[in-house]
Amino acid sequence: MLLIGPLPPPMGGDTRHVQTLAQDLEARPGFSLRVINTSRGDEHGRKSRNLLVGLRTLSATAVNVWRADVVSYHASIRGMWSAGPAIVAMCRLAGRPVILRVFGGGFGDFYLSLGAAGRALIRRLILSADAVLLQTRRAVSQLEGIATRPPVWFSTHVRTPARGVATADIQSDSGRCTRFVFLGHLWRTKGIETMLDAAASLPHGCTIDIFGPTDEYTPSDIGARGGGRVRYRGFLSHDEVDAKLWEYDCLVLPTFHFNEGYPGVIAEAFAHGLPVTATRWLALPEIVDETCGLLVEPQDTQAFVRAIATINGAPALWRRL
Repeated sequence: MLLIGPLPPPMGGDTRHVQTLAQDLEARPGFSLRVINTSRGDEHGRKSRNLLVGLRTLSATAVNVWRADVVSYHASIRGMWSAGPAIVAMCRLAGRPVILRVFGGGFGDFYLSLGAAGRALIRRLILSADAVLLQTRRAVSQLEGIATRPPVWFSTHVRTPARGVATADIQSDSGRCTRFVFLGHLWRTKGIETMLDAAASLPHGCTIDIFGPTDEYTPSDIGARGGGRVRYRGFLSHDEVDAKLWEYDCLVLPTFHFNEGYPGVIAEAFAHGLPVTATRWLALPEIVDETCGLLVEPQDTQAFVRAIATINGAPALWRRL
């Protein structure tokens, strides 16, 4: 199998998904795996770096496609649009089946936003693959009847972490949910403004610790506006995330990111027994509901504060979630 996709670094949802899949396949009897790493590292914002990685990926695919029984390409919407057609064409030329997997939950929206010519190109050059894997049921429903074969729902997957002490089993002084955590890119669309605006109104004793790469906000930005209640705590490696999540009571993700699918961090939270306070946005209600968390409208600071107050003020609800 020729697996084409990004591996860490950087450590993120997409790179972790591909790494986990590669490790699972390599451990499975009967699979011989060759991986073409499409990661751009920490230079993902540089056009020259993107071009270099794209050319290297296509040239490596042209050489290795003949040696594989099946090819699978894993990419963002942009990566799928830019390199997917060429990879499908090479597989057709070599007579090899090809599987395409699109990260996030926005590929159906992207297709529907195009004009007739753009949609025709997507249908002919990408949705004609032998299998198209989509992360959310919403995206699958958007493209059913359009792809050559029915799209496959291929959900987020994380490894179960080494068992720590379940948060609800830790007897804090108050016995309440007080330690909230955010893990992810510090982008405005991930809801950083909502958390900062909520800082002064959080219930007594509640804090939100933010971990992630400083993209659009600096530690000083968060320190100045967080008032000691919303705090930047640095960047965590994969192993550090597994260990750190046992120390918290609830994950928060007030996102309105355009390509949000099933965020890997929510899967990580569930694996640690943590409830989630998130937004009613795109496909998030498919994985967060009244059995495991609370949902609020995007960019609604007061609703976010009320959700925090609800889970903080009801220990029995918190333990159930």
